[in-house]
Amino acid sequence: MPALERILVTTDFSPLGNAAVRRAARLAARDGAQLLLVHALPRFPTLQAVFGDHAQVAQQMRAAAEAHIGTLLAEADAAGVVDVRAEIGEGAAHRVVADALETFHPDLVVIGAHGKGLLQQFFLGGTAARILAQSTCPVLVVRELAGADYQHVLAAVDLGPRSPVVLAAAHRLGGRAQLTAVYAYTAPFEASLRYKGFPEEDIRHYVEKEAQAAQPRMAALLAESGLTADARIVYGDINPALPEAVRELGADLIAVGKHGGTRVEEAIMGSVPRFLAYYAPCDVLVC
Repeated sequence: MPALERILVTTDFSPLGNAAVRRAARLAARDGAQLLLVHALPRFPTLQAVFGDHAQVAQQMRAAAEAHIGTLLAEADAAGVVDVRAEIGEGAAHRVVADALETFHPDLVVIGAHGKGLLQQFFLGGTAARILAQSTCPVLVVRELAGADYQHVLAAVDLGPRSPVVLAAAHRLGGRAQLTAVYAYTAPFEASLRYKGFPEEDIRHYVEKEAQAAQPRMAALLAESGLTADARIVYGDINPALPEAVRELGADLIAVGKHGGTRVEEAIMGSVPRFLAYYAPCDVLVC
């Protein structure tokens, strides 16, 4: 599996924004990758609307940003990153990141999850969601402080065309971490059968057949990947099932595909990364 070569990380200097920088630095040092730190400042007209015509406000904000960036660069250098630099852009954060994506061509983007509750949902509904949508490479959403390398990575697979991509990305980012492929399933029309009064025993047998059918497909996926990984097939809706699997196995990273294949699958899978970015109890890699 090729090592990471170019990592782009964006921070607003919040605790989790800086945690994203530290995680990115740890990965860059491990793989010998180039690291680019990106920060976005408001444009001067925006500052004028808030503070009036005071040029020193913009100058003070830039000076503070440069000081923060300098500290983070020094930390990255101390962590062993051999090629690290920073850019301070002006404008909406997702647009500044989009510009950096076009020029830097990273193979990983790292962003912070930015807390919990309504503030997190606001951020992920805006800047982070746009970064997830516009990035053509995997995006790592950091939810925890980067105290060590990843120890246990879950790859959330749907056994569809992109499952090998998700599995490979999980392995690439996890390095030597334990790897578990997780498939969450429900039986088609199960709810309708229950609503129409079919016997619960018949429904249970029907659901069990879905699990049995998934087992050889999961085995084939792991065999074709050539990776050493455990397999876990869990029953239930994918959104609650995946965080529950994370908690049960003590995983510190979960990888999930951004697209599922067909338009219907893309619509379904498109909601899964968003849900995990909101609520997963660990870092999330969106591939």
